[in-house]
Amino acid sequence: MEYSYDLQSKDLYLGKDRFPPYNLEKNEIGTCTTCNSLLMSVSYHSSGMNLIVVTKCISCGSFYANIYDLKWNWVDEVSVSLLPVPIPITNPVVDELTELEAIPMNKLEAVFSKEEIKAIFYKAKGEASVRQYLYRARKKYELFEELFELQLKF
Repeated sequence: MEYSYDLQSKDLYLGKDRFPPYNLEKNEIGTCTTCNSLLMSVSYHSSGMNLIVVTKCISCGSFYANIYDLKWNWVDEVSVSLLPVPIPITNPVVDELTELEAIPMNKLEAVFSKEEIKAIFYKAKGEASVRQYLYRARKKYELFEELFELQLKF
């Protein structure tokens, strides 16, 4: 059976079955079979018939599941694969007036002219703006997102 681990939620998966942690205490558990360094507990899980301690080697970073029976007698140790950590694909979107007002003015001024900033604010308020300035500002949205990791949608 494959053991996998979610670093964000600290959930252990045995195949498709998910086991949330019941304890996140840090303890010395044993020695790493890869490099003989110290193993520290990351999380404790109960699978019904077994108690499972997910451990991480302090030296090489290997993850293991140390399996015990319900009386804490050691049963086995298996290697644990880590689930991929999701990476956000897009930057936060600014599409509300309150969000726009929360952006420090010096960030806006670093990319946009004063007239372009006025046009963006007019558009956010639903008011008429000088189309030429808004057009010029929109051409710079990609640069603003690249510099400040905020995506403007006005």
